[in-house]
Amino acid sequence: MQRQPYDHYRNLLATLASDTIPLDVLAEVGQRYGWWQPQRVWQRTYGRFQLGDEPLVTLIYETLDLPQQLCVINLYTAFPNAFALCQAVAHHDPLGWFCVTRFPYDPLLPTLPTALALPGQPKVLRYRPGKRCTIRFVGGSADAPNDGPIPARFAKVFSDDRGAAIYRESQALWAASQAGVLDFAVARPISWQEGLQTLWQGAVPGAPVVDRLLSAEGPALAERLGRAAASLTHADLQPQQRTDGRKQQKRSTKYVERLCTFFPTLTPALEWLLDRLTAVHTESDPTRLRPIHGAPHPHQWLNDGTRLGLVDFDGFALGDPELDVATFMAEMDFEDWESAPVAAINARFQAGYEAVAGPLDERLLNAYRTHKRLSKALRNAYAVRADNDMRVERAVGQALTLAMQL
Repeated sequence: MQRQPYDHYRNLLATLASDTIPLDVLAEVGQRYGWWQPQRVWQRTYGRFQLGDEPLVTLIYETLDLPQQLCVINLYTAFPNAFALCQAVAHHDPLGWFCVTRFPYDPLLPTLPTALALPGQPKVLRYRPGKRCTIRFVGGSADAPNDGPIPARFAKVFSDDRGAAIYRESQALWAASQAGVLDFAVARPISWQEGLQTLWQGAVPGAPVVDRLLSAEGPALAERLGRAAASLTHADLQPQQRTDGRKQQKRSTKYVERLCTFFPTLTPALEWLLDRLTAVHTESDPTRLRPIHGAPHPHQWLNDGTRLGLVDFDGFALGDPELDVATFMAEMDFEDWESAPVAAINARFQAGYEAVAGPLDERLLNAYRTHKRLSKALRNAYAVRADNDMRVERAVGQALTLAMQL
């Protein structure tokens, strides 16, 4: 059997996937510098294999017990050229050099330590080094509106000023939701702090709907979610971003280039996929673009018993409604079909969406679902696991099945 470039990294990823060596490195560095107590219990919350780049692997660990601590571990094949006082290097033969970075040090998020020191009890919910960090604060105070207290607030610390545009759009979304134009609640905008590159928002009432969605009541709930998501397409909103088929095609082309580099045996199938997708998007009507969420997957929805809530409008844009429906369906497709009525859930979500937004272009919908499979294939390639190749091949196979319907 022909060896692929990925095969060179299989044993490395299998070793890292067990977490044994990275946890040993954490213990060693913590003891050496007194950064944390040896009894702290850590769990990995993020792992990314860089497919040949440096650092080769990035891992994020978080303590299970309080107070919360995080750290980033980067694996290099050679000794890193430079590191700061908040970083330490440990060597492990034959894996390479581990660079441990003590959170919140991040040169590309220089305002992060200041944001974390603001009044209130912070908890980091999501951190991606060099890109952004989402933090929940309880207590303290922020520049809250005068019409009532905010029990919890959320801060998104950015590496640039993109949060300013998101804040402006969140004001329009809030007004539309309060006026009943949107069939769901959104986060209350609080402020954009330019000096901290930090966006402040309130909490959306309710509990996550995922467990209910995967239960017997899932199809009925999915139809309700579809109707709510479609209400956005009728709102008189003008998002700054534009995301259409051509933009998605450009993104998927990069995915394919990356996949072909490490899995060259998949090249003919992936190139055929791109040709099919290009044909669909070339024929699509650009005047159909409407306001869409961008990523209304099941984990973005809340329910307070009376009203649905939808969070994370970072991808809010003028786009094809088919993209929102495809995003929901794609995430559901990754669930366990034996324990949840996935097909019925997807069908009812689409039916609810079309009842409000009007008929969807089935060919375009399948095209976006195919794009989502390609994205899944690349995420599988980036995973810190030993079976990446099998998972990539499965995702590509699913994409081919969908593309045959185009």
